[in-house]
Amino acid sequence: MWYSSIKVGIVEIDMDHYNIDTMLQLYSSDRVPEFYLPQIINGLIKHFDTEEKIIAGMGREFPAEHKIEHSRLIQLLNDKLAIWKDGDLVGKDFVEQVREILLLHVTEYDVLLGNNNEQ
Repeated sequence: MWYSSIKVGIVEIDMDHYNIDTMLQLYSSDRVPEFYLPQIINGLIKHFDTEEKIIAGMGREFPAEHKIEHSRLIQLLNDKLAIWKDGDLVGKDFVEQVREILLLHVTEYDVLLGNNNEQ
């Protein structure tokens, strides 16, 4: 689990990351049936909006570059979900790709949200 080693420092965001990573891991270990994959991905997509709202609720402006990255990831996830639904992508491979994408996103973008906690 990448969550245990990388935290943003904003409790609500860290908890969302934990929940997302847990669901992805449960799916990968066959504890969550395959038909739940769209709900997991939709929950992840919703997280991006939630993250932006949490920062706004703290009275801070969400970085424009980070918003653009969220939009890019939403498109990528929707595209991959469509490929999975067409049967051209194995669910576990999809989830592994998503976990890698998220790890990169959290380490390159989300951790910066916590670094500005005091503003």
